[in-house]
Amino acid sequence: MARRDAVLDVVCSQRDRIPVLIAAVIVMGLLLTFPLLLLESDSPGYVIAVIDAIIVAVSLVVFGSTYWYCTKRAMQDA
Repeated sequence: MARRDAVLDVVCSQRDRIPVLIAAVIVMGLLLTFPLLLLESDSPGYVIAVIDAIIVAVSLVVFGSTYWYCTKRAMQDA
């Protein structure tokens, strides 16, 4: 448990930077809509765009839940 708490302390110490990462992921998602709308569904570029969309969605969930958890943890410690 001590190792987990140490990792969480390091991650949550960077809580002020997480909104910047979330904003960057949102911009990447918005820019990703153009290839998804313009490419044909059977082209290799479309497959890459779908994989990128999955990566963007997972990143958004991870960073969002990390920010939520660190904020909740900071409120409990105060």
